[in-house]
Amino acid sequence: MDVSKESIKKFFSAEKEFFIPVYQRAYSWEQSQWQAFLEDLKEAQKGENSYFFGNVLLEELDSDFRYDIIDGQQRLSTIAIFIRACIEVLAQMNIPDSDISKDEFLHRIQEDYLIYRDKAKLQAVEYDRDYFDDFIIKGVTNKHEPQTPSQERIKKAKDFFVKELKKLTVEDMLKIFEVMQSAEILSIPFSNKKDSVLMFELQNNRGKDLTNMEKLKSYLAYQIYTYSNDPEAKLKEISKIFEEIYRLIKDIKKGEDSILSWFNISRTDFSYRENDNSLNYKKELKQIDEADQKIKWINGYMCELKNAFVDFKSFENSSSIYKEYLEWLDVSEVYPFVIKAYRLFRTDATKLEQVFKSLEIIAFRDKFVGTKANLASRLSKVLKEFHSPENLVESLKAVCSEKEKYWSDEALDDLSRATRYWVDSKVLQYLFMRYENYLRQKDTTKKAYRFSLNDIEKPEIEHIAPQKEDKEKLASGYCKYDEEFIDSYLHSIGNLVLISKSHNASIGNKPFVDKLQSFKNNSLIQQAQIETFIITKNIWDKKAIDKRCEALEKFVLETWSFK
Repeated sequence: MDVSKESIKKFFSAEKEFFIPVYQRAYSWEQSQWQAFLEDLKEAQKGENSYFFGNVLLEELDSDFRYDIIDGQQRLSTIAIFIRACIEVLAQMNIPDSDISKDEFLHRIQEDYLIYRDKAKLQAVEYDRDYFDDFIIKGVTNKHEPQTPSQERIKKAKDFFVKELKKLTVEDMLKIFEVMQSAEILSIPFSNKKDSVLMFELQNNRGKDLTNMEKLKSYLAYQIYTYSNDPEAKLKEISKIFEEIYRLIKDIKKGEDSILSWFNISRTDFSYRENDNSLNYKKELKQIDEADQKIKWINGYMCELKNAFVDFKSFENSSSIYKEYLEWLDVSEVYPFVIKAYRLFRTDATKLEQVFKSLEIIAFRDKFVGTKANLASRLSKVLKEFHSPENLVESLKAVCSEKEKYWSDEALDDLSRATRYWVDSKVLQYLFMRYENYLRQKDTTKKAYRFSLNDIEKPEIEHIAPQKEDKEKLASGYCKYDEEFIDSYLHSIGNLVLISKSHNASIGNKPFVDKLQSFKNNSLIQQAQIETFIITKNIWDKKAIDKRCEALEKFVLETWSFK
């Protein structure tokens, strides 16, 4: 096969079979690309010139009719999905008079683009192949549910095209189909497997929008073709591991690239950089000289990577309360520790819980103190030396005791400063959620009921003494808003309370006695408790705020200290 510019119809003609190799990315197009694909066809329908689909790089296999797709598989896969959608929609329409029946017309379309003599024209990447073959090539819609993110995209793509095509008349549909058939494509062939994979690698490094996981897959494929004695068998083995990972991804909330990055950091430290070849996995592999040792490294790396995804799924499904707290705080620097913790003591739930608790403390301190200091750089040594819950605690204590005192007890204790309200409101909501549960543990009637922010409709942080002074000071029940009050009390944590949006709207800037009554009638202990901080009857003043501040400071230091 020579370099050729030909129509889509000719490209798919006769007995040609196209395969998406294991080192390739799975189907990744989303609605914006499907929309652009369809809009381009509609626009081309208005012009006189043929539409150009772009270049496709192919590797010639063992015959003149079999090819691996090196680059262009997203477009070719979308064409196949579009064809299946056309067949489904046209089957429900009355096609204008022709020399053949509608069934024969649709059968010919299927033979031209999807399946010829029981052989699929296009076969998806291996772990999506069965699904693509049934759902797109054969048009069987009830055999499989999507098992991977790429399979979900395949289904959504077909559903999208079916929905959009149903909006057209049969005449417009046939015109668009004809535009697609006559659109031109430039195919460029290669005959050497190693060169094909290298070309895919080069394509990756020229701005292709691939995930880091996909870049890893193609890089390892090239290494296997270069150094393995049996590259096809080894590549199939690695492909199976990627298949397992992609099935896991479907059930994990965090993205594949995030987990890949945290896994790699967990193996080294926070100096790891995914897109810097002098600081990522490529450096490690390049330092190995012997071919068999390179393959051994790839085997070990991939097994560890799969375990990291298995472990992260276990982490997300864990019933650990501290796991939930870590998810609320969502400080990315803790996740490499989570992955390493599972690697160290996967089956020891007690040790895992101890680790989660320690990580929650440093995560909260970082969020609450709000320093611009780089937490990751301080945790590099901690991560590298982490081998037990006990040594993790000691290492984190040392970080919090550094001379800069960014995450120290002193920084944590400085709760009454005026800037406290301007901390991320979600962090304050989290603090007051924990405070509510702290109070409930001391209340025999509510001890058994753990409070969550989900228990409040649209939680907010409210000022007890409102931000704007009421001109009727004595009647309002608030002290004078002098300079000291505005600078040091108005926005302090002692003057803030967790409240629902509707409750907040109902009390607004009402006099304190009215607010106090609504707090007493609320189910949150922290609201009912406000009355206990009042020094002067029915007045919310500096002394009351100081008293509440002290109680909250005590709670924070008890809760987020490394004991």
